[in-house]
Amino acid sequence: MTNDYYRIGEFAKKTNTTIRTLHYYDEIGLLKPACTSKTGDRYYSTNEILTMQKIVTLKYLGYPLDKIQELLNNTEWDLRQSLSFQQEELIIKRQQINHMIKTLDHALSILEENQTVDPNIFIMLINSIQMETEHKEWMRNFIPENMIQDIYNISDEKQQQLNKRVAKEFANVKKLVGTDYEDEHVQTVIAAIWDILYELYPNIEGFIHHITEVNEDIDHHLAESSCSFPLSIYGGRRRMACSGYLHLSRKEGNETN
Repeated sequence: MTNDYYRIGEFAKKTNTTIRTLHYYDEIGLLKPACTSKTGDRYYSTNEILTMQKIVTLKYLGYPLDKIQELLNNTEWDLRQSLSFQQEELIIKRQQINHMIKTLDHALSILEENQTVDPNIFIMLINSIQMETEHKEWMRNFIPENMIQDIYNISDEKQQQLNKRVAKEFANVKKLVGTDYEDEHVQTVIAAIWDILYELYPNIEGFIHHITEVNEDIDHHLAESSCSFPLSIYGGRRRMACSGYLHLSRKEGNETN
């Protein structure tokens, strides 16, 4: 094999990289030039082209630079375990990306019908999607796994439809802060929120009764939970429903006594 030499600019073009990247690779010892002139000019050979091809391939597979450097220093590669681990890492990343895409789909869906959305409400809704795992964990304090699965057994399309309604009603809630509970507008918003809850989970009252029966300190859990709005994007509504339903039940009970 001939050992032609290339100045750094020529080598960058030949390997489809940048001079800045080559400087960085030289700095960290990942890919050093074959030689350097007295004036500091870097020269690369065909050997470095082969090394660059290895780097590009391993980067494509998702390896970080420190791991690539470790592999390049080995004369023989035992890649089976390494590739299996990398595959698992990429699967996790793919799941994360898919979840991010789903979150963006929901965000865009909300904005379709609500051109102006309160930033706090919008962030709360998106955060609720992001924390789905934590929300399920919160629910396990109160209800069995099969009930949790029933609650989350909803199509993505229906979720987006409910998201729009939730954003609208939460905006109404914010406008009515401080208004008397008996006010007609307040009652209308409460009814709309309950409609969403019933559509999401028809047995919502049974759900609330269940968690109050298995845990008498539900108010404390609702107040202290690290999940501000548990149970997927509708978590805030479920949580509010729990508190609201308990309040109404106690109120009705006091009135009849």
